[in-house]
Amino acid sequence: MKIAAFYENIVYGAEKGKVSIEDALDELKAEGLQMIYISQDSLKGREEELMKLFRERGLSIEGLHQHFDFGHHPKDESYKEYIELALRVGAANCLIVPGLISKEDEKNRDEMIENMVKVVKKAAAYGKERGIAVCMEDYDSMASPYNSVEGLSYFLEEALELKCAFDTGNFVCYKEDEEAAFLRFADKICTVHLKDRSLDVHTEKEGGCVCHDGSSVWSVPVGSGYIHIKEILDGLKKRNYEGNVIVELFGYEDTLEGIKQSIGWVRQQL
Repeated sequence: MKIAAFYENIVYGAEKGKVSIEDALDELKAEGLQMIYISQDSLKGREEELMKLFRERGLSIEGLHQHFDFGHHPKDESYKEYIELALRVGAANCLIVPGLISKEDEKNRDEMIENMVKVVKKAAAYGKERGIAVCMEDYDSMASPYNSVEGLSYFLEEALELKCAFDTGNFVCYKEDEEAAFLRFADKICTVHLKDRSLDVHTEKEGGCVCHDGSSVWSVPVGSGYIHIKEILDGLKKRNYEGNVIVELFGYEDTLEGIKQSIGWVRQQL
């Protein structure tokens, strides 16, 4: 298993710490960072520049992530361009967040979910044809119809070629057991987002994950919260998992130090 981090987290941390992205990447590389996880939006118009930046530091691309709106646009085929980008930058997987359902859209909920499923099926099949694992995660928003074990299972069962990007910290939306969820999805997992959670508010800004009961949980450096991440890493090792892990710290203010702390903790476990 190699250790990756979200490019967007690194950029935010560099800006907060008033250091250049080059210095931030060098610092994280020295701590044990091996790969980059990045969105299509971040690469758009800067693909050559960013790939050069990463290559110079011996950092490869773990995977891509991107939001879509297939619920409203069931004929959208932009996933093809997305998958081709993954091929160009050497990513093994690309995460699709297929859409969210607002309060105004609730009356059309079933139709929107089916629209999402139809496009995700096509995307997963296209990805398989091109040698890219198309995946979905348990996205942590109450507007997400796949923010629970059952919600994500529905998409994975309907789109048989779809893989799972397992996020350790997102089953909190319905206070579900992340270890039980891991066992449920183990055979489908192609990449793992390591996200830890705390009940303690650590920022004055909005940034917590709001759960179904109105409570909030907060992102903290991996290994410092209450999510059973060590047990999940142990489970991956027992299953001879061949993928990678990505530390994730959206919503955590001291992001650069948080990534360093996360990488250090994960290295100890691996």
